[in-house]
Amino acid sequence: MSGKIALYIEYSKPRVWWLLVFIGFGGAILAINHFSLENILMVIVAIVAITAGSMGAEGLTNYIDLEMDTTMERTRNRPLPSGKITMKGALIFGYSLAIFSVLILLVFGRFIASLFMAIGIVDNVFIYSYLLKKISSYSIIYGGFSGAFPVLIGWYAVTSTFSWLPWVLFLLVMFWIPVHVWSLAYRYRGDYKKANVPMFPVTHSDRSTAIAISFSSMLLIVFSLTPYFLGLYNLVYLIPVAILSIPIIIFSYNFIKKPDRKTSFRLFVYTAPYLTFVFILVIILNLLRVLNLFRFF
Repeated sequence: MSGKIALYIEYSKPRVWWLLVFIGFGGAILAINHFSLENILMVIVAIVAITAGSMGAEGLTNYIDLEMDTTMERTRNRPLPSGKITMKGALIFGYSLAIFSVLILLVFGRFIASLFMAIGIVDNVFIYSYLLKKISSYSIIYGGFSGAFPVLIGWYAVTSTFSWLPWVLFLLVMFWIPVHVWSLAYRYRGDYKKANVPMFPVTHSDRSTAIAISFSSMLLIVFSLTPYFLGLYNLVYLIPVAILSIPIIIFSYNFIKKPDRKTSFRLFVYTAPYLTFVFILVIILNLLRVLNLFRFF
């Protein structure tokens, strides 16, 4: 039984959804302006809902991508294409978790959060995976919306108050996704070409790909710094983010100057933890603010 559970967890791509859950947790923590049992409860509800929704959505997209995953060398040993789990079981798993994620938010009266959850699942599963992935080289841009929604789900699971902060972080995540996905796709574009998936690095030249990825990297930096210029954080936020953004500029420049797998992968490796760092920083700063310790920093 435990082995079967482990297979379904592997099938849900935990290396993908853990980050979605983390940024959703970040959105929820940022919404807290004081500690209370209700706030703590809603943070837990947000984590449970986002975990279920992310696992369910990834399960359904894996079901849709079965033919592609069977073709690609990098993915053919995943639980579904390898036959370790059945198609029926995979479909039930995906639908059950996706529906549960919306319902639990509705049960707790978090209607805005449940709406964003539903939109995110539809965008990821139907618009991105089912409709666009095999026909559009820009599909990941549309799919980026669903990857960024956990920030808003976490925020609106805790509060209905409007703030620019979760929306700025939403855009930050949205522009991080093309950098992350296209940089990796550039490295494995032979696999994507073999599977007839028109990912941007497959359909465009090396230079065009390098420019597109590097442009997204610059937007990533812009939205990383925006919270400071909106007056949401002080120099304690600006300085480390600015310092950590410098290598992105260097790697992007090198990628444009010499587009190859090596320069692309350097940008991928560096930007992968960059998003995590920004969220860890804003989480820590908000907790310090709630504890009334921010003035010491």
